[in-house]
Amino acid sequence: MSNNLDLISVTPSLAIEIKQNEIKDKIIARLTELKLIDQKYKMNNDILLLICNLAEHLIREKKIKKKELVFEILQQVFNINAHEKLILDANIEFLHSNKAIKKLSKFYLFCVSSYEYFFKSKSKKG
Repeated sequence: MSNNLDLISVTPSLAIEIKQNEIKDKIIARLTELKLIDQKYKMNNDILLLICNLAEHLIREKKIKKKELVFEILQQVFNINAHEKLILDANIEFLHSNKAIKKLSKFYLFCVSSYEYFFKSKSKKG
């Protein structure tokens, strides 16, 4: 008898929650990798734009609210208060209205992947 717990299905609403947690972990891991989790970056618009663009790129499920996820990440990483949340909300709206938050095109992703496949993989072999 197998002890594989992956065979037990989860409800659709729980699956969305799980996916949201995975995306949040990926974004926080990327911020940590880039060493951008210092409190001095709490109100930095470049960090906010990075988090928004990462969320835009990773979230495909329409039921996941991107802005709420961004605030959860900011809360977890920087421990923002209510006043800072209002300021960051206005900044997100500004970034969105000026089309600064962008999703990478599939063509661009294909080109980057092809480049890495042909040029990066060969340099590792030699």
